[in-house]
Amino acid sequence: MDQCAVGELYEAFAVLAGSDPDHCSYPKGYLKRQAVFACNTCVSAGMEPAGVCLACANACHDGHDICELYTKRNFRCDCGNEKFHGFKCSLLTEKAGQNVKNSYNHNFFGRYCSCDRPYPDEDDQVNEEMIQCIVCEDWFHEKHLEAAVVDCEDLMEMICDRCMTRAPFLQTYAAHFAVSETNKPSLSKMQVFAALKTDEDGPGSLNDLSSVSQPSGDVMNVHQSSDPETSRSAQQPSERTRCTLKELEAKESVSARSGAVFWPYCWRAKLCTCTDCKRMYVKAGVPFLLDESDTLLAYEEKAKAETLSSEELLMSCITSLPHEQQLEIIYKYNDLKHELHDFLLQSANQRKDVTPEAFREFLEELQTRKKRRLN
Repeated sequence: MDQCAVGELYEAFAVLAGSDPDHCSYPKGYLKRQAVFACNTCVSAGMEPAGVCLACANACHDGHDICELYTKRNFRCDCGNEKFHGFKCSLLTEKAGQNVKNSYNHNFFGRYCSCDRPYPDEDDQVNEEMIQCIVCEDWFHEKHLEAAVVDCEDLMEMICDRCMTRAPFLQTYAAHFAVSETNKPSLSKMQVFAALKTDEDGPGSLNDLSSVSQPSGDVMNVHQSSDPETSRSAQQPSERTRCTLKELEAKESVSARSGAVFWPYCWRAKLCTCTDCKRMYVKAGVPFLLDESDTLLAYEEKAKAETLSSEELLMSCITSLPHEQQLEIIYKYNDLKHELHDFLLQSANQRKDVTPEAFREFLEELQTRKKRRLN
């Protein structure tokens, strides 16, 4: 498996780790961000779009034609509501008829981009990588972004041309902070995540980026905390009332650029937080841009931090047992871990895919060897 595929696999783990695989997320309301799935078996073309949480995709829609939608913001699980025409959620039966605050697009029917095509596309010989817009959360082919894609290994966010038109004030920020081939971000993933940690005004806040190497120009001259409220409380009254957007507009006149725009990951910290601008964000439907924990990076890293390792999870489950039984379970766990490691290592050395059938055979052989040892 090449390095790119390994990276995609770890990213998929992070996306799913941030969502509960066993309990329907509906009681938690409209979650800031969660993994969302569409069921093509239950909701077909021509019906109202609907999305389900990870737990419902696993339990209620097992064996169905499921479409993974990555993550969506401010979404509440639809499983079993009136959009499913009689199909009931097996994890939670009592739900409202609809979740009126949910946002839907053609992704829920397996179509993406301005070309409105499926992914993967049988008619496309290339099936190039797609990039998600952080505003509308649709996915786009690079060739349909109407802008040169910046060749940069560092993390970035993208806003599509349609959403730039929807929030025209972003053009001013793009002129000063957007990423281009000549002005690329230099922060690594770990440096960006350190800036997004929730220790308000403590180590790891965006204030700490002052000691990190910055790219040329204004791209990453970050001075705010990852929590907008904390940042505003730390500012002097004169700074809280001044309008950064007007100051940028006064520097030079900006002509609107066409096509998608790429941004460095900490660009949101540069957005003005005066009262007039906050009203403007709400009117444009983008108030979430002020929330730096809204980013996918913040969601993934939070999930990784909260996920217990298998060893920690094991120890939390056996603390009440006598010491001898704890040791016995630990020994058996280590045996199983070593057996699984050997199986995966052998498959990797032989360049064999670990199919469900191969894994089932491994478990059956493991059970057979266990029986022989007992006999």
